[in-house]
Amino acid sequence: MNEIEENQIREACDAILESDAFAKAHRMKRLFRFLVEQAVAGENRNTNEHTIGIEVFDREASAYMPGEDPIVRVQIGRLRQRLDAYYAAHRPQGGIEIRIPVGSYMPVIHRPASPPEDPVHPNRLMVQPVQCIAERVDGHAFARGLYEELVNQLFRAFGDVLVAPASSAGPNAGDPGGTSQRGRSHHCVESSLRIDTERIRASIRLVDSSLKRITWARHFDCSVHFGIQQQEELATSICSALKPVFSSLK
Repeated sequence: MNEIEENQIREACDAILESDAFAKAHRMKRLFRFLVEQAVAGENRNTNEHTIGIEVFDREASAYMPGEDPIVRVQIGRLRQRLDAYYAAHRPQGGIEIRIPVGSYMPVIHRPASPPEDPVHPNRLMVQPVQCIAERVDGHAFARGLYEELVNQLFRAFGDVLVAPASSAGPNAGDPGGTSQRGRSHHCVESSLRIDTERIRASIRLVDSSLKRITWARHFDCSVHFGIQQQEELATSICSALKPVFSSLK
């Protein structure tokens, strides 16, 4: 980072925060800017979980217990996903990448060795956010949790997974055909959630981005309980069903 000027780092930071991936994520913007400023200042000690909780998330210093309040760990994980989504759709501003490596809260700021290419990768999956088409607050929260679990399980199964910006309202939101977000992957997982009095139904489809056609679709049901266990079970069932299908398409 020594050869990169501070104003260039801040310009790269601003470009990320002004993108669609961070459009409505006000708290995430505050978190990212805080971490970048600490990196610029070389203040490693201020990027520990306790300090971030106090400075960014307004926790009371005397009462905040990171072991009992996971907000920093959860938000850092989501920040990494948003950064992945940003770099999947944009070239780095000024050739500068800002990443948050797993196992650390201190950003790594560098210039990639060569400009990123923009090929279509046949073995890469794009995972769109789960769309809840039910007028229930708990349903929308369940859909977000299911998306987090699904991304994690698909990553463990396939290794190369792109995530769409969390602000996306659907596969075609503001982008007919989804080309800007799906142009780097050949296959896209799209999903929706419906809820009635007896069951939660997740409708999953695998879309060939180059041909813009559905290549596989299936429903997955579970009982109406909005807990982590149901999210894990649905994600496991979806991932298990996708494995042979995606393998046959490679």
